[in-house]
Amino acid sequence: MADIFNEIDEELRKDKAQEWWGRYGKFVIGACVVVVAAAGGYTWFEQQRTAELRELADRYSHALTQADAGETDPALAALQSLSQEADGEGIAMIASFQRAGILADQDRHAEAAEVYAAVAADDGVDPLYRGLAELKAILHRSVAGEDTAALLTEIEPLTLDGEPWRYSARMVAASLAMGAGDMEKAKAYLTQVSDDDGAPNSARTQAVEILQAIGS
Repeated sequence: MADIFNEIDEELRKDKAQEWWGRYGKFVIGACVVVVAAAGGYTWFEQQRTAELRELADRYSHALTQADAGETDPALAALQSLSQEADGEGIAMIASFQRAGILADQDRHAEAAEVYAAVAADDGVDPLYRGLAELKAILHRSVAGEDTAALLTEIEPLTLDGEPWRYSARMVAASLAMGAGDMEKAKAYLTQVSDDDGAPNSARTQAVEILQAIGS
């Protein structure tokens, strides 16, 4: 008798399962298809992204090879194109920094400053590197002959405590102050560096040497 009840119970379970599958089976199948498609799409996306990044890296490497070979203009053009087409990628910023460096090496400081300024103004770039770009832009604008007093005002925020590039900014600010004839301000910036135990040793040593040279 128990076997009969077991058979009846099993048949009921089968009927309920078939009823459930008939009602919801298509949704289960659809969900499985979506999951498989999503996994496949993600894999394809990652493969495409890897290929794109590799292609960008190859272009950057080729531009550096051109620069080393003295093919400056093609290298600059390639780096500019790379920085524009790779917008949003870290390599775009690196290409811009490299391009500005090549321009500076050619004494084209005003052009180098423009490239650095563009990086500094890009909200997509990490604030750390935006600050460095701004500092470099001011430095090269100074070398290009811009008014040092005006640049001294612009650089001041970068010299404040807590700013990541404050030591370099203070050294540049000291140089600008000397160029503007404000020796007291120059000494103040140099002293900030020389008396700061947290400053890099090279910066502290240089600050002390300059202070001695200008008769602090």
